Order: sequence, then C-alpha cells, then structure tokens
Amino acid sequence: MRIWQARFVGPAMMVAAGAFLAVSLGMAQQGGQTGGGGNTPSNPGKGTPTPTPTPTPRPTTQSPTQTETPQLPRPIWVSGRVMMYDGGPPPESVTIERLCSTNSVRAEGYTDSKGHFSLNLGQNNGVFADASTSIFPNQGQGGGFGSTSSNNGGGGGIGGSNSDSQYWDCELRARLPGYRSDTISLAGRRMLDTPDVGVIILYPIAGIQGLTASATSSQAPKDARKAYEKGLDGVKKSKPDQAEQEFRKAVQIYPKYAAAWYELGKALERREHYPEAREAYASSLAADSKYVYPYEQLYRLALRDQNWKDLVEKTDLLLRLDPYEFPAAYYFNALGHLQLKEYDAAEKSAQQAVDADRKQANPKTHYLLGAILVQKQKWTEAAVSLRAYLKAAPNAPEKAQVEKTLGQLDQQISRVQTASQDSAAQQ
Repeated sequence: MRIWQARFVGPAMMVAAGAFLAVSLGMAQQGGQTGGGGNTPSNPGKGTPTPTPTPTPRPTTQSPTQTETPQLPRPIWVSGRVMMYDGGPPPESVTIERLCSTNSVRAEGYTDSKGHFSLNLGQNNGVFADASTSIFPNQGQGGGFGSTSSNNGGGGGIGGSNSDSQYWDCELRARLPGYRSDTISLAGRRMLDTPDVGVIILYPIAGIQGLTASATSSQAPKDARKAYEKGLDGVKKSKPDQAEQEFRKAVQIYPKYAAAWYELGKALERREHYPEAREAYASSLAADSKYVYPYEQLYRLALRDQNWKDLVEKTDLLLRLDPYEFPAAYYFNALGHLQLKEYDAAEKSAQQAVDADRKQANPKTHYLLGAILVQKQKWTEAAVSLRAYLKAAPNAPEKAQVEKTLGQLDQQISRVQTASQDSAAQQ
C-alpha cells in the first residue's frame, strides 16, 4: 500500500535539493561557465527548508452530551483510472473495492475496457456482492487495515455528526487476479470535492519475493496478538508509552513476531530513539527476511544520517524483493550512488525512478537524473531531463537555479557543436 504521494522525510527533501547543486558544481569541474558559484553550500546534503506537511483531516469527535444517532454514509461521487505498471490499460474490466478500518471490503463498481471508472461510493453500482465482501463496515470502529504499515488517521468513526469525514478511514483499490493493487486514501474527501481520485496502479504478483504482510503473524500466540493490537490502539490514540510497552510485550511473548518488531521500531523512531529503532527493524528482518517494510524504514534512517553506502545497500535489498511497489527506492538508490560518485549505477537507478513514477507524482526524478547526467558530461540529455523537471514542476522553488543551469548547459552544448564543426572543417 505504498505509493509516491511525495513521501519524503525532511532530510530527504534537503538532500534531494542539495543534489541538484551538483549540477553547477559539475559544470565548474568540467570547465563550464558557472557564475554565482558562491551560492553553493559546502555540504551538498543540506540547504533547503523542509516543506510543512499537510495534516491529514481528522473526524470531529462528538461531545458526550450529544445523542449519537446512527447515520448511513452519504454517497460521494468518485472517478479515476486503473493502469498497469507498464503504463497500459488492464487486460479486462477491474473491480473497484473500498477497504475500511474494520478490514471489511465492499465492491463499489467496475472499470470500462480502458480502465476508467466513475461511481457513487455507498451505492449499488451494478456490483453483485459475494461472500468475500460486506455491505459496509461497522460504524464507530477504528483500527488497522490488516497491514502493519497502515498510515491512517486515528480516532473517530464512520457516519456520526461529521458527514464530511465518513470515509476518513477508507481506501480504494483495484482487484484483478494475479495482480496487486496500490491504494488511494479517501481521508478528508467531501461530497462537493472534485471527483477525480487519480490513478490506481496494478503490479504483477509473479516475480515478487517480498511480503507486505509478514508470514510470521499467523503463527503468533493469542497473547502476543492481543498485545500487538493494543499497541496499534496506543498509536492511534497518540499514547506512545502504551504503544511501545505493548509492542515490547508482544515480541517478548513471541520473539519471531516480525510485524510487532516493525511497529516497535516505528514507535521508537517517532520518539527519536534511532539506534533502538534500527535494532527493532533488524530484529524484524531476522524474524522474516522477506518482510519488506523494515527495509524501507532502514533506508530512510540511512538517508537521515547521510550514510550513502547503507542507503544504497538497503534500497538494493528492497528492490530485489519487490521492484514494483516502492518507486521511491529507485530515487534514493540513485541519490546514494550519486553521492558515492558511482555515476553509471546512479544513472541507471535514476532512469528507473523516472520510469517507475507512472503517476508523475515526483518531478524530482527528472531533477536528479539531470544532475547525474551533468556529472557524466551528457550535456544534451541533462538539458532534456531538467526541462522535463520544469515542465512537471513549473512553480518549483529551484526554478531560477534550474533555468540558470540550463543556460549554462546550452552554452556548453553550443561550444561542443562548434568544436566538432571546426574539427570536421579542418579535416
């Protein structure tokens, strides 16, 4: 359930922006006209402020004095598209499902032959229910999505007094045998919002060795599962002490509980206990080496520490296990190779990052590829990548710097062409 949606931790944004400064630095090293080089910071991994994240809308909690009246969810119109990982349409009509926090699933409708869908949530859209789906999740219940990496907001319920938040804990996904779907959160969606929810991408299951749900969870004893669920409840209710205590209890009862180790690592990381968090993630992988989410957290910690070698190692491991569901890993793998001056590997990963960004949610893939191509003196290709970045992000804060660098690249390309023409004339 991982998608781009600009999921960069603060240090990642700093490093990503700093990496672009290597363009001007590279021009200077290759004899280009840099100009304004004094603005380049001594540490290429810092210098750009971290953007303020948009908070996830939360449901309004009813006052204890209010009378709670059961309320059916109001229909909300949504539309979008299902696309295969290679960019093409699905081979057949795909079922669109809604998954909510009670782990119940409802089939909402179908796509057309080109993968487009348009439907009213909560209505009968010509879908025949089967034994695997429920009509609608129970009201007023929170919790996870049956995944240890749920990013849902906590608290509240469906319906109630705040009808605008009725789908706060729900996601849309596609269902097609042989494929795995990413998801689109419905948190904060209101009746009068623009109906387009974007693109849902399907990934082939064949060839994926990694697991998004640890196989060890099904073997956990009852007491360990109970402690684990209490830990998730503590996270949801913003009670970090309770969460950490319960996750520790779960792994003490069942040391091979990979999902509990992972959640303990996240609890420790939120409290900035980074060494302990790393140990918890390592314990999770020791229990289940194919469980993919600890690799993601470990590479983010490596990024935070600007440990480029570890960043490359962890992203390599993650992408071997699952080359489809973690497109950000290609980006950060390329960044790590760039910082290590391993330009061929950096270019390969950066190009894979561009190709994997089917939703075009991260324009910085072009930005990073351009920086790498400059280091390889591929001036023309670098200019193409940087212009693609400006086209995808016309209001980017680095716009002035990119335009300046493009001017330098154009001069360099012109000099190379002139030198080639003079050489040909002399022959």
